[in-house]
Amino acid sequence: MRGELAVKILFVSECYHPVRNGIVAVIDTLTEQLRRRGHDVVIVAPEHPKAGPDPEGVVRIPSLPNPFYPDYPAAIPWSRRLAQVIEAFKPDIVHTHSFMWLSRFALRHAQRSGIPVVTTFHTLVTEYLHYAPVPRWISLPFVARWTASFCNKCKVVIIVSPIAEPLLRSFGVKTPIEFIPTGVDAEQFGKGDGFRVRKELGIPPTASVLLYVGRIAKEKNVAFLLDALSPVLAERPRTYLVLVGDGPEMAAMKAKAKGLPGGERIIFVGSRPRSEIPDFHAAADIFVFASVTEMQGLALTEAMMAGLPVVVIGEGGIQYFVKDGEVGFVVPHDKFGFANAVRTLLDKPHLRMAMAERAREFAMRTFSLSVCLDRLESLYQKVLAKAMEHV
Repeated sequence: MRGELAVKILFVSECYHPVRNGIVAVIDTLTEQLRRRGHDVVIVAPEHPKAGPDPEGVVRIPSLPNPFYPDYPAAIPWSRRLAQVIEAFKPDIVHTHSFMWLSRFALRHAQRSGIPVVTTFHTLVTEYLHYAPVPRWISLPFVARWTASFCNKCKVVIIVSPIAEPLLRSFGVKTPIEFIPTGVDAEQFGKGDGFRVRKELGIPPTASVLLYVGRIAKEKNVAFLLDALSPVLAERPRTYLVLVGDGPEMAAMKAKAKGLPGGERIIFVGSRPRSEIPDFHAAADIFVFASVTEMQGLALTEAMMAGLPVVVIGEGGIQYFVKDGEVGFVVPHDKFGFANAVRTLLDKPHLRMAMAERAREFAMRTFSLSVCLDRLESLYQKVLAKAMEHV
């Protein structure tokens, strides 16, 4: 699609730096790569009290504190700034990465200006209802209607995993749905300075490292991960578990780890710049991931691209992207089975290396950034061509 005309794209997100999560990572990657291909991209996100200076092309919308989730302040609906951005930038297309307040404001303004809107459905929202201040029997029907009311006003809904389509259809979404997985930069995640990380963390070069990258939050099932892997660490004094990320469960998980056998080799490093993540991959031997709420699992995708064998629970969207016995092990939601899969990879280095190689090859075929970008550009062009038919 590189021969097509340049497109002016307005990305709208409910979160951006200093928040570090999969959606922010996706927006950064897409923005950089689309600009390299000659497109003009502006990012709109709510103001954040801890945000530093933003790079060029990022516009903040005045926000209010979110008492239920402080890292995600809510955009102020009566602010004129979003309308001013749309009027000044004159995007060809608006691409939202949520269906919450700011995305809805953007949809409303775009419709008034005749600008087509597409959205990406990143999150298995049914698995995040524990954050809602009301019971699930109330929150689930509300979220279903809320999601459908937004998606049905968009031209296309992009999904990053096949698991999302039946869910969205059950919500009442009638809009066309396109599957485009999140692409990963093979060059970035194919190299890293693992020696630097091991030296920083005091891990011997010959030790085995189990790695988790992601938020330390209830929906990521970190408590399960600690319980499952503690016996492995206890029986293998040269094995470490390294967790990269931050979140609302950090204090609780640190306290839990201290009381577990082998807990002295459970290392929480906190949030790190995205540029450092390949270094942690290079320092690791196995990627462990117990989340059952993923659509695609960007952290898992990046680990495979970095050439790490994986041990995962086969629920959620993960089941579509990891074939058991090929690039790692897919196990039931059972801590003993999870631990035994890790033991197998630790005990069989030749199997581990073979799976590592297949993981990299699979990720290159499935999640190549250039292929995913081609598909996204093609989608933009189709949406714009269809919009022109109705002018």
